[in-house]
Amino acid sequence: MTRSIYAALLAVLLMWGCSTAPTIKDVENVAPDTRVAFGTAEVFVDGEQETWGGKFTGHNYFYLLVLPPDTSEAISYRLDKDGAFFWALEPGEYTLLGYHWQNLQTQRWGDIHATFTVPEGGPDTYLGSIVFRGNIAYLATILEDRFEQVSALYDSKFPDRRGTALRQLFETPQQIGHFTAVSGQCHDDWKIECTNRFHGVTPVAPEASQSGFPIADTLKPEFRWKGCGRKDVSYDLILYEAAEFSVGGALVPQYTRGRMAAYVEDLKEPRWLPDVALEPDTRYYWSVRLRDGDTVSRWSTLSHSTFLLVYASSGSGQWFQFKTT
Repeated sequence: MTRSIYAALLAVLLMWGCSTAPTIKDVENVAPDTRVAFGTAEVFVDGEQETWGGKFTGHNYFYLLVLPPDTSEAISYRLDKDGAFFWALEPGEYTLLGYHWQNLQTQRWGDIHATFTVPEGGPDTYLGSIVFRGNIAYLATILEDRFEQVSALYDSKFPDRRGTALRQLFETPQQIGHFTAVSGQCHDDWKIECTNRFHGVTPVAPEASQSGFPIADTLKPEFRWKGCGRKDVSYDLILYEAAEFSVGGALVPQYTRGRMAAYVEDLKEPRWLPDVALEPDTRYYWSVRLRDGDTVSRWSTLSHSTFLLVYASSGSGQWFQFKTT
């Protein structure tokens, strides 16, 4: 997903605000009972590796977003130099939600949703090497095992622990639901009316907004959307809690998909009512895909463009969102 920002005022807010969301920094000196999770991350655009930091042309920062257990507040980590990271984290199950790439005029973000475990006691762990490859609009994520190379960096940084680290690699996200083929959500076979704003189904309720999280006035909202032109097509619906994060000292928190809250498959009608009430005062993302047997569409998304007196922004590939009271 991408968003272009043209106002100097907004750039100042993004860079000079007072952030409250937590961040991770590389650990330098560790206590004997502290465990370290480490790896590397690199970004290649059109075959060229990106570098990070302030430049004559403006800043260029890349963040990894990590969701700790039992919270909806993600931790952000800013890549630096060679991209090696060394995290001292409490024991538990974590999710590498995705990335947030920010420079002076553009923000881009993408999903990963790989999981990893920080064990209670035991050795330090190598999580893997994350390689992002693509172009200015899209980055694909590749998880690689470079244990021998990266463990040498670990041994150099922590000589007292030399040779003790073990592999405990990121677990890649599992396929959601059953399918053997995927097609575009606006493919002619689906006989669906896509617009400049909606790719895939058009949501009816909860209300879809170009920005922000519209309020749902019940904890058991009925999800409804406009169906496609084929009677033999069914629908899958997915619902995520939003995870809050902050980067670059932003005054206003941002959100991305956090933990999955619900998934239902093969709905015969363009509607769904949850059996269990949703959490109060919680932000959610949701989407729908079309299903024809073992073939599914990509998840439906919306796009937006906003032009105000002091700034302009646009975004694409975004999921529908709402907030409970």
